[in-house]
Amino acid sequence: MRIHSDEFMPRELKRPAHSNSYESVAAAHELVSLARTHGTPLLVTSQSRISDNFYRLKGAFEKHYGDVAIKYAIKANSNPSIIKILAGMGAGMDASSPAEIDLAVMAGVGKDRIMFSPNYASRTELEYGLNAGVAINFDDIGQFESLSGSGVPGLVSFRLNPGFGKGEFPGITLSGPDSKFGIPESRILDAYALAKDCAAKRFGIHMMCGSNVRDPEYFGIITSKILETAARIKSELGIRMEFVDIGGGFGVPYRPGEKPIDIEKTAEMVAKEFKSKSAEYGLGKPQLMMEPGRYLIADTTVLLGTVNHVKRNEKIFVGTDIGMNLLLRPALYGAYHELYVVTRPDARLAITADVVGEVCENTDAIARDRRLPEVLAGDVIAVMNAGAYVYGMSSQYNGRPRPEEVLITQSGKQLVIRRRETSADLMSTARFTEQG
Repeated sequence: MRIHSDEFMPRELKRPAHSNSYESVAAAHELVSLARTHGTPLLVTSQSRISDNFYRLKGAFEKHYGDVAIKYAIKANSNPSIIKILAGMGAGMDASSPAEIDLAVMAGVGKDRIMFSPNYASRTELEYGLNAGVAINFDDIGQFESLSGSGVPGLVSFRLNPGFGKGEFPGITLSGPDSKFGIPESRILDAYALAKDCAAKRFGIHMMCGSNVRDPEYFGIITSKILETAARIKSELGIRMEFVDIGGGFGVPYRPGEKPIDIEKTAEMVAKEFKSKSAEYGLGKPQLMMEPGRYLIADTTVLLGTVNHVKRNEKIFVGTDIGMNLLLRPALYGAYHELYVVTRPDARLAITADVVGEVCENTDAIARDRRLPEVLAGDVIAVMNAGAYVYGMSSQYNGRPRPEEVLITQSGKQLVIRRRETSADLMSTARFTEQG
């Protein structure tokens, strides 16, 4: 049987970087023990894996371009302990809301290392970022204009939509004509001209053109594109960029047989374009900035659940305590997550079934037509790549409290980094009033 983890098994059996599987019955027993100890659903995260992913990415890019800033995209996983781990290794933060700015500050991240990148934000939210003293990455000219009379951020960036994009699903293709994000190239000079007229002094430029992309060449293409735009801005407006932000989007394998992105080759191609275009256009040596989320955190976490009931009709349904209220991606995008019945590590695959949850929606399935061993109530399943966009996209729909989160530290300790919600939590913000 193949499952993944680092700290849930002997260290000598560690898997390769961003592999989506490896063979280990020992790991299965460790996962079952965690499920029995803490209950399910349960998210279990490896601190060592976070560290490995961060330093692999940092090392690859710094090898080819010295001045690199990695800003973790908090939206991928906003657990404060995980933010603090990454901040402690030197990561800055990319925040998409005022609450994420607060999380970064609470984790000890200085305001000079926080980028606020909202979209369609209210004036109130933009003023919050302004007053927090963080750099603001504006999604549109109108967003900048909405701050009229409030002041100008110390560092201004605009998000370019170059007219093309790439993503695993349409919902995560983040640029192009159908994308709600960014400023078209035809209007990007107007944005910087306005900011300059409003006495902005420091500038950067941002582009986010894909999500879960595993093609190194694509990142070279988008780097070339954003630098060409930065060159036009410099030529026509005299604005030099302190940083050029290529966004995130570095992909990880979710399906069996998929290969991880060659991050060394990616860094080499990005740096080659960065250095050659900067020299060609006289851009100086701007900082190379990026905002990875999924790459750093997706494969650090396993989601454990319990089989409640197996229904055998025209097809087989394996009913679990993991539903779309917790793992939304399959219902939202048709996303694929590997899963294993860890209580049966040696069993052969014998059935084809839909693995479903407890939510009253027929879209509530975390796997369709999946090959599994014979499954019984009480079996424990493990869902892979549950670190990114799982808890952060979860809800309390159908009155389902959200799960506990456990961190396996580098020394092997099990730390509860988020307690399991209760029914009282579901009602904690409600007010019961007298009728009449």
